[in-house]
Amino acid sequence: MDPNAEGQDAPDSEALVKVDGLWFTTDTIIVIRVENKIFRVSGGILAARSTVFNDMIAFPQPKSGETETMDGSPVVRLHDSPEDVEAFLRAIYDSSYFMPVPAPNEFSVVLGILRLTHKYGCQYLHRRALEHLIANGWYGRTYYDDNSDHLSYGIIPKFSPAHDLRIIHAAIEVDAVWLLPYAYYFLSTYSSAELLPLLEGSMGSHVGKALAAHTHLVRATVSTHEFLTEGAYHACDTPERCNPARSAALANLLRKLSDPELTPIPSTAVQIIMDGLESLGACSVCCESPKKQVHEAASAFWDELPSIFGLPPWDTLHAMKRAAMGEEEEQDLED
Repeated sequence: MDPNAEGQDAPDSEALVKVDGLWFTTDTIIVIRVENKIFRVSGGILAARSTVFNDMIAFPQPKSGETETMDGSPVVRLHDSPEDVEAFLRAIYDSSYFMPVPAPNEFSVVLGILRLTHKYGCQYLHRRALEHLIANGWYGRTYYDDNSDHLSYGIIPKFSPAHDLRIIHAAIEVDAVWLLPYAYYFLSTYSSAELLPLLEGSMGSHVGKALAAHTHLVRATVSTHEFLTEGAYHACDTPERCNPARSAALANLLRKLSDPELTPIPSTAVQIIMDGLESLGACSVCCESPKKQVHEAASAFWDELPSIFGLPPWDTLHAMKRAAMGEEEEQDLED
């Protein structure tokens, strides 16, 4: 028989090399219990993905009868939520469960995986969870960064104080401080009537920061619309039509300052502002010319955003984000 034939065992004289990470010394089956939920999983695969479980499984196990077992397998009790543990384990054992961006995912699943991958040392899935939050708009280099908006939000709607508080709590828990400015900003856009009842809860200190930021949001909203207080532009051929339109838009702005949601950061290309002015009869010159002023005012507010909430400056936060994501230095963005 040909010793080199396909499927033939290697000659004894050839040194065999165990491939690191793909040579499991044990395939211990363990049972994970979280409240009333139980999961029976391969300890070898879990140890290969999680540094904490690797240490746990490698540690000498107590003798039989000294530890809890189920169906002959050791039981590990975790003090996390069953939903988070299920999402964490499915992400590890089912490669199709938690796909990279831009695959759609549930917001609660992303946060659950984010927390537990941080807690149990699973770096590649932790970064994937962060990538989903970044792609969905929770981190930006500038105020006008685009986002994919690919996460679904289930019971807690996307636009609610409870939703933003969940982001804040998770970011603090996993030491992702760089996610906080935008999360705090969104929390501060809700009215006092919506935020005051939450002051007495466990997240009261964060709600207090949001309430204190209201004056900054009002000032920034006025700054991004300051062009409405000026006269028609010199290239305008219809000041008799544009000046009344500008006055009407200013009146609308003043009424908006008391709206339940106050959002001084303009939308992409400040299109909503300009569309509103155009609908009131302003010419194209008076609609297009203010864009640079709006951009500069919004950028100034964005630069100030971290300090409003007592956070480090953007340069420091960007460096934190790069370290967390394993990225190289970024080039400065052009205006």
